[in-house]
Amino acid sequence: MIRVILLLIFLVVGLIAGPHFVGEKGYVLIALKNTTIEMSVISLGIMVFVSVTGFLILEWTLKRIVGAVTGSHNWLGGWGERRRQRLYITGMQALAEGDLSTAQKLLTKTIKADFDGVNLLALADVEAKQGHAERALQYWEQASAIKGCELAAKLNMARFEINQKNGEKALTVINSLSIQQKQKPNVIVVWAGALAAAGDWHTLRERLENGWKKSLGTHYEYWAELASREDFAAIANKEGANELIQEWQKLPRGVKKDIPHQKAYIEQLIDQGMHQEAEKVLVTAQKSGPQTALLPLFKSLQLPKPTDSIKLLEKWIKKDNQNAVLYSTLAHVAYHAGNQILAEKALNQALEIANHPEDILLLAEIKSQQANSEEALALYKKGVSTSSL
Repeated sequence: MIRVILLLIFLVVGLIAGPHFVGEKGYVLIALKNTTIEMSVISLGIMVFVSVTGFLILEWTLKRIVGAVTGSHNWLGGWGERRRQRLYITGMQALAEGDLSTAQKLLTKTIKADFDGVNLLALADVEAKQGHAERALQYWEQASAIKGCELAAKLNMARFEINQKNGEKALTVINSLSIQQKQKPNVIVVWAGALAAAGDWHTLRERLENGWKKSLGTHYEYWAELASREDFAAIANKEGANELIQEWQKLPRGVKKDIPHQKAYIEQLIDQGMHQEAEKVLVTAQKSGPQTALLPLFKSLQLPKPTDSIKLLEKWIKKDNQNAVLYSTLAHVAYHAGNQILAEKALNQALEIANHPEDILLLAEIKSQQANSEEALALYKKGVSTSSL
């Protein structure tokens, strides 16, 4: 625009000043069919200047008018966008407050808005919490088609199916993820839950043994113990205890040293009545010292001669003679072996350190078998009253 104005100025100045410099005013003759127009060069310059200036003013005016008209559409569009933003924010606040009906009403009005799928995830959450399964799944499906929202939507779908006890459907959702997505720790946590919901304990145990430990983090022990217990129980019930032992022996050394797997295996051996084998594993697994998760399992052993267990417990007691748990464990092992003298002695020592109801009631049982009814009754009352505290 500035260049055009400058060019116009130079043109007019040239037309007006040029004739003065050459000493001739000059004139311009325009001949039409029946009309002849004659004017001086100066008049032509003025006419050109006025014409171009008028044209520029007209152009500027038209642009202003068009801009005002189109600008009104932009303003209306901006107002609609701001309205959807308010609906989204207010809906999310209502969801956080637990006002599901309000959240549903507001977020439903944002379905066609572009919030990168987050509004659909929130709306699906609202529908799921209200028990509207089909609508929740529908919104998660829509969200999964939006770039950047696929993983979040599918994980929520899988979690929902797990909560509905639909393990197979949850696994179908997990299997639709990419290889890279399946390697993420948060996906593996959901995957473990899906396998559990589907009752596929063997696959879950194998995956735990082959790389899921680090990804599951603090969840690992829970899943390892649960998967091993259920899988070992299935093997023992279908194929027998001997097959269970063979399955254990086939496991890698690192897995057999894992406390959750050891606990599940020993529990299953005891359930199958293989107390001698259970004692062997218990003693071997705790050569370096008592393990909190394994120590209580000694109390379930019922052996006529638990020599190895008693020897190991007495060894620990010598190193820690103020540990009531060790005395209590020794007492139970001795009691189940029929050695009431050792059991009573260990119980008295345990009760001097801590009054655990379990130990009081066991001592009462021993006194009752010794026909010491008065002392047994007193101990029963004491044990029951201690348990209720």
